[in-house]
Amino acid sequence: MAQSCINLGITKSLVLKICQISRSSFYYKPKFETLKVGRFFSTTTTKTTGGYDNNELVIEHIKTLLAEPFVDYGYLKVTFFLRDEKNYIINPKKVYRLMKANDLLCTEKGSREFSKRQWVKELVPKPIKEFTYFEFDIKYIYIQGKRTNAQVLTVIDVFSRWNMEHTIKWNIRQEDVIILFDKIFETYELPDTFYVRNDNGSQFIADLVQQYFQDKNVIQEFTKPATPEQNAHIESYHSIMESVVCKRYEFEDLNDAILTMNLFREFYNFKRIHSGVKYKSPYKFLLNRGIDMKKLKL
Repeated sequence: MAQSCINLGITKSLVLKICQISRSSFYYKPKFETLKVGRFFSTTTTKTTGGYDNNELVIEHIKTLLAEPFVDYGYLKVTFFLRDEKNYIINPKKVYRLMKANDLLCTEKGSREFSKRQWVKELVPKPIKEFTYFEFDIKYIYIQGKRTNAQVLTVIDVFSRWNMEHTIKWNIRQEDVIILFDKIFETYELPDTFYVRNDNGSQFIADLVQQYFQDKNVIQEFTKPATPEQNAHIESYHSIMESVVCKRYEFEDLNDAILTMNLFREFYNFKRIHSGVKYKSPYKFLLNRGIDMKKLKL
């Protein structure tokens, strides 16, 4: 009504006064009238080579990519893949929207079946018998002749300090851990159940290794991050190795290193006096307990 009067030429102020309408009420517009209508999302994706593909095809490309072994990409890396490999003109926001709508976002990056590791309960292992608690770890050694590092994986019996076995390679893989322990199982008479303790190296947390120990009825413990004291016995062994081998010898190649480390292992097990086992060698310590390690085919 007020607007009709205004349209007849009567001033707004007089009309609003007669109708007792405030100026704010007169000029108010409901929100739904002021809302801007957003643009609809495109159902296609343009290609740098010309033309375009339906988004359904783009989604199939993403699914195929994420199904490949070892691929755990988020939307940003997927964007670069679509640009570089599929020639799409596409931005990360669109890729995120497509992946989210199709439940393709990686919400638990790196989640694994064995991600729940059994952390150590004691700061230092307290075995009461030989061959019931092992520690193992990898140490880098420098090969001067090749100007690069090799790796030494060693397993130590905590109770006797006996070097159970070691392997030396340019790179230690998860398969090498299993091969080494297979050799230990073949060489020694071990209890039905025992513990192994290690840090969180990629070779040790691998699903393949964890499943191997599980199948062997071996309890695998993981030290807390940045706590080498929880793996003190193997760390001590590595310290001895560094002092009496790595700082005294230069290796021409990997075979030279293997030969030297094998000689050191024999000396360490059979002759080296160790304060942790009553100032005897690991061999004599075990011999006093009725175990003659020389009878084994080492």
